[in-house]
Amino acid sequence: MTLHNHKLLTRALVLGGGGVTGIAWEVGILTGLLEADIDLYSADTIIGTSAGAFVGVAVASGYDMNKLFSLQIQPNESEIAASVSEDLVKAWYHAFKTGGSNPDNVGAEFGKIAKKNPDPVSSNLRSSVVEARLVTTDWPQKLQVTAIHADTGKLHVFNESSGVSLIDAVSASGAVPGVWPLVHINGEAWIDGGMVSTTNARLADNYERVVILSPMPKGFGSIPGAAEDASAMSANANVVLVTPDEQSIKAIGPNPYDPTLCSAVAIAGRAQSKQIVDAIRSIW
Repeated sequence: MTLHNHKLLTRALVLGGGGVTGIAWEVGILTGLLEADIDLYSADTIIGTSAGAFVGVAVASGYDMNKLFSLQIQPNESEIAASVSEDLVKAWYHAFKTGGSNPDNVGAEFGKIAKKNPDPVSSNLRSSVVEARLVTTDWPQKLQVTAIHADTGKLHVFNESSGVSLIDAVSASGAVPGVWPLVHINGEAWIDGGMVSTTNARLADNYERVVILSPMPKGFGSIPGAAEDASAMSANANVVLVTPDEQSIKAIGPNPYDPTLCSAVAIAGRAQSKQIVDAIRSIW
């Protein structure tokens, strides 16, 4: 957890990517903060990337976080497990190496990976998983959902004015190349919004109080990680970056796409929240 302190005004909540265990961890953190009377629901904007897009729907729609926590600690028959092969990991690293320091180039390289294997699992099966995770299919007003255009590699933000269904937007935001299917919206292909930056925290550059929850804070290649982004943003804003502590890291383990770990991860996140109460209260 990193604190950068200023006294400013408008508030943004940034929810980063991190697989199904990232969802569980963020839900645990948010549940614990609510127990301490810290209401991040009051954010002026909520920026959700991949796992954070699912959690962002719940927060932006005002859904009861205790109910969502209860779902995380129960077996979930609607989820499907996945893993990342050694060859896929090599392809991802190659994307960062080839794309260099240009985020669009990196994104386009990931798009190529997705297009080579557009349906690692059935698109219908994946859609059913996405829909089961969502607490509503109505666009919440404050929510911004990120995805990367598979051809151009450019980061895009979907919101209630985009003319895109919430299911499609969140599906795109979580479409990890080689793990989940490529998502097509209005004839254009999209991949996971967190493949270049796991948080896309710089979308909150115009906000003065920013809380970033980042289950996967590490940067790759020449692309800054969550800590570097938070540090840069702190020049003009109050920023608190929250990343998994030792117990949460242990609970998450090596595979963020394993739904059997969600119960332990959610519980670990809830316990970790006690450590960050003062830091977040001081800026929020």
